[in-house]
Amino acid sequence: MADTLKVYKGDDVIGTAERQDDGKAKVTVDGLDANTDYPAGTYQISFSNENGESEKVDVPTFKTKPIAVTGVTISPKTASIEVGGTTKLESTVAPSTATNKSVSYKSSDESVATVSSNGTVTGVSEGEGTITVTTQDGNKTDIATVTVNTVEEPEPEEPSTEE
Repeated sequence: MADTLKVYKGDDVIGTAERQDDGKAKVTVDGLDANTDYPAGTYQISFSNENGESEKVDVPTFKTKPIAVTGVTISPKTASIEVGGTTKLESTVAPSTATNKSVSYKSSDESVATVSSNGTVTGVSEGEGTITVTTQDGNKTDIATVTVNTVEEPEPEEPSTEE
């Protein structure tokens, strides 16, 4: 019978694997938080076979890897605003479990439209520009097109001469 690696959290066995010909056993532990330090002793391991089970040994301190960003989506993809008007662009980072969801926004032409750090676009002058959202992790981007229109004043009405 082959040796079986057992991974414990407290008294509960949370994973097992048979030792392979190379002397190694690989166990995947579910439910760990990404980008997190786990102190020594949070988990223990032992080997067991037909002769019994070894004493539990503490797993050394380890840190889980962060969850990397795979993309970003900006919404809406197109917007029209007036000079002096604003609109809010939303960005969605994928996957939703990504460790670092920080993004930045940039306008292609700040003489047409500016954009704040939270995605609020302000029309500056008539024209068209693009707003690019970029993820801090992975440098993923998406683009929205913004059209800025001038505000047209209504024609003044002629006073009525009818009595």
